[in-house]
Amino acid sequence: MQPTVLYLLAIMCSALAQAAMPLKDLKMLELYKDVKRLNKSLQHDGSLSLNNPGTEIKECCMASALQCYRSQLLLLKVSSTKLRYKVCKSLSSPLISEKLEGSSEDCQKNPQCQSCDLYPNTNSKEFMSKLTSLLEMANSN
Repeated sequence: MQPTVLYLLAIMCSALAQAAMPLKDLKMLELYKDVKRLNKSLQHDGSLSLNNPGTEIKECCMASALQCYRSQLLLLKVSSTKLRYKVCKSLSSPLISEKLEGSSEDCQKNPQCQSCDLYPNTNSKEFMSKLTSLLEMANSN
């Protein structure tokens, strides 16, 4: 087969696979890709200290951790404010929270989530690394 035909076939298969994905998964994948792009456009400032929820977050506290990530993203120096806005908006999306939280009755009865300012401080590289890892874990589920 011609390389062009194989390329078109690969694109069609990819499109069909994505069409079969639930909306939550598509939104999460899009967010992951946007965060990776945002990280590349980031001007890492070693003096900037950000509250970092990390990846070891109780399932119940995922929404508040995402809110913390979102608020801290606003402090970063990026070359694309439009992309940062898109990522921040996605982090507040109910589809993303639902995908990460799952459903646990325990959470609804007794959510004991940490305040954003109580998370440990890290530099911007570590902050973005943890956010990317969190989204990678979510995409693998």
